[in-house]
Amino acid sequence: MKRQAIRRRLLALIAALLAVVSLVGLPTTARAEDAAAEPAYQTLDELAGKRFAYVNGSVYNQRVQERLEGTEEDFYPSLAECVAAVEAGKEDAAVQLSYCCQLAVNRRPGTVTLLPEPIADVSEGFFFPKGSALTAQFNELIARFSQDGTLDELEAKWVAPDESGKTLPDQDWDAPNGTLKFATSGVIEPFSYVGEGGVPKGYDVELALRIARELGYHLDVFTIPMDSIFASVDTGKADFGGTLTQTPERASVCDFSDTVMPTTISVIVATEGGGTAEGGFFGGMAESFRKTFIEEDRWQLIVGGLGVTVLISVCAGALGVLLGFATVLARRSGVRWVGKLVDGYQALMGGIPLVVVLMVLYYVVFGSLDVAGEIVAIIAFTLAFGSTAGSTMWTAVDGIDVIQEETGLALGYTRQEVFRKIIFPQARQQFTPQLMGQFVSLVKDTAIVGYIAVQDLTRAGDLIRARTMDAFFPLISTAIIYFLFCRLLAWLLRRVAARLDVTNRPRTIEGVIDK
Repeated sequence: MKRQAIRRRLLALIAALLAVVSLVGLPTTARAEDAAAEPAYQTLDELAGKRFAYVNGSVYNQRVQERLEGTEEDFYPSLAECVAAVEAGKEDAAVQLSYCCQLAVNRRPGTVTLLPEPIADVSEGFFFPKGSALTAQFNELIARFSQDGTLDELEAKWVAPDESGKTLPDQDWDAPNGTLKFATSGVIEPFSYVGEGGVPKGYDVELALRIARELGYHLDVFTIPMDSIFASVDTGKADFGGTLTQTPERASVCDFSDTVMPTTISVIVATEGGGTAEGGFFGGMAESFRKTFIEEDRWQLIVGGLGVTVLISVCAGALGVLLGFATVLARRSGVRWVGKLVDGYQALMGGIPLVVVLMVLYYVVFGSLDVAGEIVAIIAFTLAFGSTAGSTMWTAVDGIDVIQEETGLALGYTRQEVFRKIIFPQARQQFTPQLMGQFVSLVKDTAIVGYIAVQDLTRAGDLIRARTMDAFFPLISTAIIYFLFCRLLAWLLRRVAARLDVTNRPRTIEGVIDK
């Protein structure tokens, strides 16, 4: 019976993986002959009243609403997801800067195309905390670079199709003024994206490097989701961010530099009938695998992200168990206000979304301190896991019959000895399985740490999707890695629990010799 159960589980796992693989094969590169397919819409006016996809943090919906009436809008983490939604028919159009749109169309030939008519002209610039002295210094250098042709040189370099020349200067210059922290999204090619070895690069990054060199600084570049960049700059986690489109609302809370690259807002629409996978099912999978893992050594991003996920999970899990156990001891202390304090802590953690706790800690509590995002993430998840673990432990401890404690006290044990030798060992057998499940859930919950500039497994997948414009294979790959890791973790935890289970240990009777 046990073998049959194992066989059924294996068959179910294989069936699930085959289903996943079939999904992977659906959205693949189209054949060259499909590239000339007719667009589903010919003009902007036809898109009035249609659904538009935008990247989180984008303000281009305001320009679309000024141009077209009755449009609906949805927001996605990156342009890759926007394009995937258009390909799937969930959205009628995707909107982004023209250079970004052209790159996306080039990487999804035959399935989407670019409308010739742009929405509007826009100007992109760096942005700084209100009143920052860097604004005037950047503007002076931007004006000089505009006059001497540096901006034109950078534009030609980073929008070119050839990747071989897209390198960044080494920071081998003296930096008497220290280091500037530059926050950028890392998902808007050619302005900002993650290249080989996980290094942020692009037009914005090189321009910021050149300006930092002229001002006597080194540059520390880190990627963060678009909708978190303003918070990062506003709280001092970054000295400046960008580049972004200036609006009156944004300009009221931060200072913008002069324009660094005039461009336009363009629209991506689907083609009639879409495209057909080149090389068939397995050819499409092989190409997606190559782009996701092999090209530019992107597997290093995945491995590095997995390492960060494991680090945060293990540290937060271990510290959370200790914190939970401390709340149990606090409740047993008998001090009323201590018990109320524990109740308040658990109620607070249970009533606030974890992503909000994470961002409050990073941008508010540690806003003025130079604390690594990984440390903040460990603290946040320790607080969250400690709350649930403490509640689970206390439920088990409180469920032990009070007569056992009274009997132990009557036998001469102290209250601490009764808890350690009688109550807790029994309670542990009850709460251990629940804690194991909660710890596995903790691993999956760490997927939100990308909001505070931590490059975990999920964030690595986001950066790869933004680069390849393949919204499916990196997602499926990330899901499979999480699945396998959680299964391995659950197996290890079961082995540990079995070793701790006193009922599995051989019993001996004192005075009896085992022959």
